[in-house]
Amino acid sequence: MHFEGEFSVPGKPADVIRRFADVPRMTTCMPGAVLDPQNEDGSWPGGMVVSFGPKKIKFNGKATVDFDFDALTGSVHGRGAADMRAARIGVKVSFALRDDPASATPATLVKVVSDAELGGVLADFARTGGIAVANAIMADFAKRAAAEFAKDEPVAEPIPEAPPLAAPTAAAPPPSARPIPPQLAPAPALSAGSLVWVVVKAYLARFGRLFGIGR
Repeated sequence: MHFEGEFSVPGKPADVIRRFADVPRMTTCMPGAVLDPQNEDGSWPGGMVVSFGPKKIKFNGKATVDFDFDALTGSVHGRGAADMRAARIGVKVSFALRDDPASATPATLVKVVSDAELGGVLADFARTGGIAVANAIMADFAKRAAAEFAKDEPVAEPIPEAPPLAAPTAAAPPPSARPIPPQLAPAPALSAGSLVWVVVKAYLARFGRLFGIGR
């Protein structure tokens, strides 16, 4: 299954790629991702938790990551499997960073290219709605990563209004009085129900385009 997408996050590309290199931090932005301590060979064991109502299934595996900080590129190679109709996956994700010209503040466009080999029950899933689900997962990750990176960006100081001539100038509030962004909670388990709904909506949209509905 081949997938390409793009999203924007706060920060300059040189800063963003170093944030991406913080694998434990990025794991908290990926829906359903679970990370174990890093292996001596540099790989990261872990998995993905998918909830089917009250039941949860974990795909166990490991991933390796590589970053080129000068070229602003990186890649992730991962493999995983679950005891569910021989479900297995092998995936390679490459990404490239560049300045976001549409943003008034420093921001980075992240171009993602992914190729996945899905086996067992996941092979049928890829044929029916894999791309729609990949888009949904990427959108969720982008939203959480943007919220996480916003913590690192400097707080913009408001421009004070000129006081009346007779009034004394108020002192600026100390840095400790500035609002602190709330902490981002770890991403919840990936819901199979929500993914099914994504697939259904994709098929409804395709049906509508085919018959000219909604034009």
